[in-house]
Amino acid sequence: MRYAATLLIVSDSPDNSLEPCLETAGYLCNRLSFMDMFEKKFGSQAFDLIIIDGDNNDAEFDIKRIAEVADEQKFPILIIGPADIRCQAQTISSGYCELELLRRVGALVRLENMQQELQRRMKTTAAYGIDLTEITPPDTDLGDTHILIVGGKSVVLGNILLRLDNRAKIRISKDTESVVSDLRENNYDAVILSGVGTGDSNLRLANDIRCDTRLFNLPLIMVLENSENREAAYIHGISDLVMHDTEMDALINRTSLQILQYRYRFAMQKLFRVSKPYPLSDGPTDLYSAGFMQPHLADMFRDHEDRQKVLSVSSFKITNLEPLIEKHGFPSGDQLLRQIGSILSNLVRGEDFCGCYKKGHFLVALPGTREKEAKIALRRIVGVINNTEFAISGSTAPVQADVYFGLTEVQSGDSVKDAIKRGFEFKKDGERAA
Repeated sequence: MRYAATLLIVSDSPDNSLEPCLETAGYLCNRLSFMDMFEKKFGSQAFDLIIIDGDNNDAEFDIKRIAEVADEQKFPILIIGPADIRCQAQTISSGYCELELLRRVGALVRLENMQQELQRRMKTTAAYGIDLTEITPPDTDLGDTHILIVGGKSVVLGNILLRLDNRAKIRISKDTESVVSDLRENNYDAVILSGVGTGDSNLRLANDIRCDTRLFNLPLIMVLENSENREAAYIHGISDLVMHDTEMDALINRTSLQILQYRYRFAMQKLFRVSKPYPLSDGPTDLYSAGFMQPHLADMFRDHEDRQKVLSVSSFKITNLEPLIEKHGFPSGDQLLRQIGSILSNLVRGEDFCGCYKKGHFLVALPGTREKEAKIALRRIVGVINNTEFAISGSTAPVQADVYFGLTEVQSGDSVKDAIKRGFEFKKDGERAA
């Protein structure tokens, strides 16, 4: 069986609530006591993330020192308990909701997936003889960032500004009505929302940002004053949250994690731009070509099998492309493909690989993602495409594309061809064809 990630949970509690929640979400959980961890009784097991249950530490080990050691080794770690740790370790306070736990664990695992995918993509690209010296992993320093803060409550705003890096470029907006247009006109690295806002205005704003294809992946951090709003914040699309007063020292780390993911996304986009003059991109769609896709996916399949990590592969097919070409001509068909390729590249996550398999057929590989979660994200993309009116030169009226997707989890021993074939064998509603 494959998993989204392998986690080590360090806890002295005989029955904590961490494992059931995480196992349901597709993670493989291993548990050690604090003493076992201290004695390094890991065996040969490799872990994607260590979760330190600071609320259940009978041996009274120094949690902050554990965090410092993990930080020095650059190992991903999530600590339940203190929020005032002076390093890059992520924390989660007592009283967290399940969504908060899953989002923070998911963010750390996603960052690792992005780091691995960037290295994989650079390896495949280098095989074409391309100079990649200008492509480097993103810097973890928050100094060179552009952040928009929404809200006008002076006490909360002051505490937010106090915690942010003083080199960051900060803009403050008290008018939620103009935020979306401001975000579309300027290049922000993150948005920090001060509370839910009057009449839940900031929650509605978060939802509006997530509904915008250009802003869909923008990091949204919410500073909450009322813990009862935690679940509502995540449901409305918040990337992460910080409780005012009790967790403000964690603001910089949580914001940094989200911005680092965002930067990895741009690093992979930059890698694609650098390689576009070479024969690894598909002209009409402006995505990776089928020739690039084959060796790259083969590497991705091997990496995920070696780590026993789940990998989902989806295929998209435009069913009315040929009739549109017959009616309006080949240039119009290429224009439609370019626009759909742009939607796909904007809406997939940073770690997802998106390419053109053949004309009118696209493929998306989703690392560390089970079929259940992948289907939710992909149905949203199909919904956006099917409800978009596309402008093409051969038609005076907008046209619509009819797109459906197939989806499968990669199985042990699968070749790229096996997964692609199985992924295409679906009906329009996403159910397997007979």
